[in-house]
Amino acid sequence: MRSSPALLLALGLGTPLAAQYATPGPPRFAGYAQTRFQSIGDSAVFLLRRARLGAQGALAPWATFKVQAELRSGGTGATAATVAATDLYVALTHAEWSGVVGQFKTPFSREFILSSTLLELADRPLVVDALVPNRDVGMMAQWERAGRVTVQGGVFNGEGINRARNTDNRMLYIGRLVVTPIKGVDVGGAVAAASDSTRVDAELSARRGAWTLRAEYLQRHRATPQDEARGWWALAAYTVRPQRVQLVGRAEQFDPSSAAGNRSTAYTAGLQWFFRGDDLKLLASYGVFIEQGPSVSNNRAIVQLQGRW
Repeated sequence: MRSSPALLLALGLGTPLAAQYATPGPPRFAGYAQTRFQSIGDSAVFLLRRARLGAQGALAPWATFKVQAELRSGGTGATAATVAATDLYVALTHAEWSGVVGQFKTPFSREFILSSTLLELADRPLVVDALVPNRDVGMMAQWERAGRVTVQGGVFNGEGINRARNTDNRMLYIGRLVVTPIKGVDVGGAVAAASDSTRVDAELSARRGAWTLRAEYLQRHRATPQDEARGWWALAAYTVRPQRVQLVGRAEQFDPSSAAGNRSTAYTAGLQWFFRGDDLKLLASYGVFIEQGPSVSNNRAIVQLQGRW
């Protein structure tokens, strides 16, 4: 079944832009919840990882919108839960060109752009969480040619999510290129430049039969204080039974500072059990984490139930 632009917006597939025209009509409401049990080292807790509600739809044959909010817990019994915006934007399309204005995911790192509801493991790699610019307020343009070449460029405040001011009056500039040399294989890269740092990203994604492979390398150079942070990860997933069971393995490494000697390496194995595709599934994983320097017990066991509507 061909996905509608509204659904593409809701899931965040590749980019927050729809690559086809939409028919104006009533907005579509969607959301998802991810509830988990996790054990890290000698601590364990039940928590609501994400709970998001939103609406998306078409304003005109060439314009769509998305509004999404997240219910957040402060993490302690003394802190009340809050509601915060995640995506607030309008997207425009014309032939091979698209544009988006508002607050949305920056076009940097496929793993970050990909909706958390579609990830094979419950958490993204350490280096992605640490080095990828978060959602931000700004504008982006995209050009796509026959599904073979996609070019994205954006200008953002650089302040992060839900920040209405640009405190340093300087912008964050991001450019991304993805090429599909053969069907099922995407190769790409991105550069993000801010006043105090530069980030680079190289990515590979491949799908063939029951196999899914993805890998990425990220690096950040900071001028003041001068520092380098870098990391990589590689994931392989094999579908044992279509729409039922998928096995997943990931290796990763992240060095947050070239001077601190605190590199982390992790190996994670897990599975997805699908009750109704990604709309209702159970994820379970166990990760072994090895830190450079003093030994720390922080291996992670996670069981997460996801419901999406």
